[in-house]
Amino acid sequence: MLFRSLVFLWFVFITSALGDKAPPNDTRIVGGVTVDIENHRYQGSLQRWNRHICGVTLISTRWVLTAAHCTVVQIFDNPKVPPFHAFTVRFGSSYMQSEGFVYSVSRVIDHPSYEVFALDNDVSLLQLSRDVEISSTIEPITLIDENQALVPGSTCTITGWGAVSFGGPAAAVLQRAFVPLISQETCDEYYTAIYQYSVISKNMICAGSPYGGRDACQLDSGGPLVNNGVLVGVVSWGYQCARPQAPGVYASVLAYRQWIRETTGI
Repeated sequence: MLFRSLVFLWFVFITSALGDKAPPNDTRIVGGVTVDIENHRYQGSLQRWNRHICGVTLISTRWVLTAAHCTVVQIFDNPKVPPFHAFTVRFGSSYMQSEGFVYSVSRVIDHPSYEVFALDNDVSLLQLSRDVEISSTIEPITLIDENQALVPGSTCTITGWGAVSFGGPAAAVLQRAFVPLISQETCDEYYTAIYQYSVISKNMICAGSPYGGRDACQLDSGGPLVNNGVLVGVVSWGYQCARPQAPGVYASVLAYRQWIRETTGI
């Protein structure tokens, strides 16, 4: 399996090399196009020591949802320093490293059943130190609830500042791509063929063209998968990026709806 974020040390190296801007020919993520943050006001950038590491989704004025594998990099911290002090979240900007508003994080709550090797229960809640101000560039998204169904074949939206190709450079400006939902059974068949055993749990959903070409990639981890205007998934993992019959795998928001409700009150 491959996380949709980078190993921390690799990330420090590549982002230091890129600085705040990607090369000028990096105009899209895998199969995506450049978009303005006003069209995806829930999208944010999780930053560690002021460098983008993952995507996040604003789900209320104080709470943010992301992937647990984005926040467990705290093991690199000095154990005497509270790990969440390294995290900030940038909202309201189309740019990964500039503009918008930066919020500090007061609490990190990884799912208690997160499995680092299976990448199951790969969700984490971040509580911001202050409420965000709703504006033309910042607004929470509605979460899917138990009364809504996910229909295989329906179109989903993914956004982020991830790599434009597997192992490639990140995008400096927000990107968007459209991917179809894939049934859990079909997704499990694809990945069983790759790994020779079943890796898709009941807590995961999958989206991507069977022909490849459109997908989330490294540094998109933790970002939103949106269907019919509601948040349905959190970017988690996949086999490389945009490969045929290797769709993106997402933590299912529906599977964690009760946990989110109990933890945040949302």
